[in-house]
Amino acid sequence: MRWTGFLIGSLAGMAAAAYVARRRPGMFAWATSAAGTAVNGMTRRAMGAVISRKFGARDAVQHAAPKRTDASAKGSGDAWGQIELLLNSDPGVKEQVDQIKAEAKPH
Repeated sequence: MRWTGFLIGSLAGMAAAAYVARRRPGMFAWATSAAGTAVNGMTRRAMGAVISRKFGARDAVQHAAPKRTDASAKGSGDAWGQIELLLNSDPGVKEQVDQIKAEAKPH
């Protein structure tokens, strides 16, 4: 593509956008929202493709939470046990946690 064609097309697009924005502001708002959504979708897919290619993850594009298995539930329980041991080993941290819990309780 030549630069002159690109510049002329850009100017024509800006003029058309200004015209539509003045004549039909609702349609302009809808069009910009739709364009933003399309760009966000393309960006997310492109980033997912780059990540999957770089790190070899096949399903990097999907943002679904992984399903919990019995092993992960046991690991989670072990982790909470370790957190509790750490909290109980330091009285200052234990006091701060108790204070946060008291503030978080509904009155």
